[in-house]
Amino acid sequence: MASGSVSQYLLQLDENVKKYLEYFKSRGLPEPSYDAGDGLDPQQSPPIEILACRDAAVEAADELHHLLLGPLGLLLSSPGDQYLLLSMQYIYRYKIAHHVPKEQATTFENIARDCGLDIDDVRRFLRVAIARHVFKEPKVGSIAHTAASKLLLDNPLLEAWILNIAEEFWPSLTRMVDATATWPGSQEPNETGYSLSHNTNENPFDVIKKEPKRQEQFVNAMNYSHLHSSYSMDHLIDNFNFGSIGAGTIVDVGGSHGQVSIPIARKYLQVKCIVQDLPSTIVGLDSRLPEDLKDRISGMAHDFLTPQPVKGADIYLFRWILHDWSDKYCVKILQALTPALKKGAMIVINDICIPQPGQLGISADRSLRLMDISMKAFNNARERDPETWATLFSKADPRFQFKGITLPPEARMAIILAEWQGE
Repeated sequence: MASGSVSQYLLQLDENVKKYLEYFKSRGLPEPSYDAGDGLDPQQSPPIEILACRDAAVEAADELHHLLLGPLGLLLSSPGDQYLLLSMQYIYRYKIAHHVPKEQATTFENIARDCGLDIDDVRRFLRVAIARHVFKEPKVGSIAHTAASKLLLDNPLLEAWILNIAEEFWPSLTRMVDATATWPGSQEPNETGYSLSHNTNENPFDVIKKEPKRQEQFVNAMNYSHLHSSYSMDHLIDNFNFGSIGAGTIVDVGGSHGQVSIPIARKYLQVKCIVQDLPSTIVGLDSRLPEDLKDRISGMAHDFLTPQPVKGADIYLFRWILHDWSDKYCVKILQALTPALKKGAMIVINDICIPQPGQLGISADRSLRLMDISMKAFNNARERDPETWATLFSKADPRFQFKGITLPPEARMAIILAEWQGE
């Protein structure tokens, strides 16, 4: 299965699309479109040479798509291709990539012997990956690395990301429709596709936390997903003036190990930050803090579904928190703040905001829609559009004044603001 170049695929695409469209033109048919279809009689197939042109164009477009993604992008696309994802899970499970010499070929037989696997299984799983250019088969029965398969070597965060999707998220998607029938309209985190596929009545986060290795994989996967520059904390810190509160206090709700509070405190030299998270997460925070910030950053054990203990702070910050919860629980989280709020306190949310349909390109919009439906399958959480974000505050308490949404240039996560108008 030889792979071509960008130029070759462009030429193949151009030549075959022209021939295919000429067939339509010669019969007085409009060009195929999403709305009108192709106008062909389903009962009468086009000539075989025209079908060959169509198939060649589809192949070229598909190959061009994957080639332009680059080796890393190719691997990151695997969750959208369940068969490649299945093959990747097999490759990682048995550490097959490490049994293929980096610059030489080996054989399926050698891999089966070295990994203690069935030879027929090895051939079948690996040929699925080879069909997507993860490994190659230089001659029948041999296997060698491609640029994509080399990335499977010694890249633990990438491994965690792919396996987390294969083992936690993908099974949830396979039972998601069943969950909508079992629990119509549910917003409970334990009434989902995950619940059915993993045979549990617990919140998925609680299930994962029970196994340290599984929890480590989940955390590493989340960390990997945020390595892209569009998720950088700089977008928040450079586009919201935390210094406007002077020597005020920021409560970093669900702030984990202080990843956000540390750069905020570095840039805004007067503010104090209180990092809140569950006891098991916040433990040891002080030992992780830079020495020069320990007088302005402190940790506090707190469950954000319970009343907020820090009263009178200037800003309550939620970064990448609320998208993990359904609307019902986001309202509860916001309501838990209200006993502690002073007039003028700001709620700053840094999270995904899906633009209205038609405002993004097809690919970008599709990516957000897939993320949204994955969150529903996992724990009935969601990604939200501007109207839904505003509605959360109005449902939580009419004394919240929604102040709007800003999406910094090049950022994936928006800055969503509300101000407390109560006394």
